[in-house]
Amino acid sequence: MHNISALLFDLDGTVYRGTDAIPGASDFIARLKERNIPFLFVTNRGNRHPSAVADQLISMDIPCSEDDVLTSAQAVAMGLPPGTKIYCLGEEPLKETLREAGMVIVDSSTDHEIDAVVVSYDRGINYEKLSHALRFIDRGARFIATNTDRLITVEDGILPEAGPLVAAVQAATNKEPEIFGKPEKPIMDAALKRLEKPANQCAIIGDNLFTDILAGHKAGMKSILILTGVASRKDGEHAEYKPTWIAEDYKDLTEILFG
Repeated sequence: MHNISALLFDLDGTVYRGTDAIPGASDFIARLKERNIPFLFVTNRGNRHPSAVADQLISMDIPCSEDDVLTSAQAVAMGLPPGTKIYCLGEEPLKETLREAGMVIVDSSTDHEIDAVVVSYDRGINYEKLSHALRFIDRGARFIATNTDRLITVEDGILPEAGPLVAAVQAATNKEPEIFGKPEKPIMDAALKRLEKPANQCAIIGDNLFTDILAGHKAGMKSILILTGVASRKDGEHAEYKPTWIAEDYKDLTEILFG
């Protein structure tokens, strides 16, 4: 496997599209399980608990356990000391993930000093919540973003992801966020820690040049652009940060890694 001992997978556009698994993904993951090759599903979605991601993958006949999933919320949790007091612009699974790691989630109605404001995907965003976040950051709280993805694709179109909310907080505070999701290093460092592998023995597989492939470049990993999602072969061949390999589909991926 080209001196690769562990694999990281993006999800949407790489392992599944909408409610359906990408053809060949289930058999490929099962093959990794049979060969005891470590892997992780690494997702920027901060509003989903790892167990929910695992359940979705299992429903698509993709072998998976909660331990095979790493979310941007978990990356944040791994990067902060237990006991950190956090105000969240985010949904309940984000808060649950942070609580499980020993963080203290502080409600905006209380008068606590806040160590960090974590901004993520939040379908319940409103002016009051945004105002609390701005004031905490103005008082010195760290400004943390799970990710800065602009859009999420759903069955009937597109929706804003975390990026527009992060941009709103950034514009109002005039402060740069600490970004934990792809393509930044914190989530990749968290993945390497979970896998207990050095970066030069890992490869990330994804369909997005600007998150997955760039994340691999920044982390010092090999990368495989799979053409089952947003990028084309021409995109990969002309990218500023080129993938190590380009795979048309899972049959091609199998040939690259095992052929």
